[in-house]
Amino acid sequence: MKKQLVSVVSVFTLLVGAAQAQQWHQMDTAERIRSGMEVNMALIHRLKPVTPARPLPPATESDFTRKLTEEGQSFMRNAVSALVLDNGQLVFELYSQGGAPDAPANAYSMTKSLTSLAVGEALCAGKIKSLDDTAQTYVPTLEGTAYGKATLKQLLTYTSGAEDPGGNGFIGIHNRLNYNAMVTHKRSLVSLIKAHGDTSRFKPGEKFFYNGLDSQTLSLVVRNATGVPLPAWFESTVWQQAGAESPAAWFVDSEGNGNAEILFFATTRDFARIGQYVLERLTDQAGNDCIRAYLKEASKPLVNKGYWPAAPSWGYALHTGADGNTWMFGANGQRVGINVAKKRVFVTTSNQNSDRTDVVGPGFLAR
Repeated sequence: MKKQLVSVVSVFTLLVGAAQAQQWHQMDTAERIRSGMEVNMALIHRLKPVTPARPLPPATESDFTRKLTEEGQSFMRNAVSALVLDNGQLVFELYSQGGAPDAPANAYSMTKSLTSLAVGEALCAGKIKSLDDTAQTYVPTLEGTAYGKATLKQLLTYTSGAEDPGGNGFIGIHNRLNYNAMVTHKRSLVSLIKAHGDTSRFKPGEKFFYNGLDSQTLSLVVRNATGVPLPAWFESTVWQQAGAESPAAWFVDSEGNGNAEILFFATTRDFARIGQYVLERLTDQAGNDCIRAYLKEASKPLVNKGYWPAAPSWGYALHTGADGNTWMFGANGQRVGINVAKKRVFVTTSNQNSDRTDVVGPGFLAR
């Protein structure tokens, strides 16, 4: 057991002398993620494994599992990892290009969905009174800004109406200089949000706009509502209940606030466990009435994005795919798909965008 733990931890702690330093936006391949984790160790919150971890028992071999595994092996031409859980059982788990069961992957924008899960837990713990509250109710320092005046529901659905400098409604990239300063602890998350919260592009609730600062504002809400930063709250709630088996990492700002839109790192297996956490609450197998209701609302197609045929709708930072299933989406091919009817979870990670991800990937949930 001790030997296994050392092996898992070593994924996150390679020798600096052997590491090729990578900036946060270059942490894509397994090798770059490993070296980047070491170089940026002072910039992250480290999530601990859960004891005992949620088991992922292998499914009984059948024509179904053999067929799905065969399709998975073909799918791996462009992926680093792929995994399917069927009723909580592991149908297949495949890796290539340096991927491994204990290797962390970059969630990219799937982090936005994780932030939503943390908000749901805060709401159901009574820390947040209502999603109709404005952000400035919890974060007075944002009073008068476009983000402060938006309700939590508007921030979750990306309908705050706030302008995002550098963003175009499709990719929520802010002023790169200011964003890099926040990531490298040269300025705070509060400072970043306030610097870009003076103007609005739309009226609150009027239109979906893919603005990552909506999620970042929720990070501050969670901290002030719960008394602990977003990564720590997520770790004590979602992460624990998911039963994660490996260490994970979440980039924070200079004040310890979680980077709520990107830069969460975990293994493929633990992303699957998070997917199973969501599935069990959507199917009334776990959780209380409050979190079940939150996630059922969160996974509805509440807002039409107006683009991206693969996932045309958005709920509380969860996507509804063209296949009708619930998805977490991240750049460079990161996906967690959840099929409620079949009680199935599909996870894939990659280091490149590929059409196959959203053409072939949904098939693993449909079989």
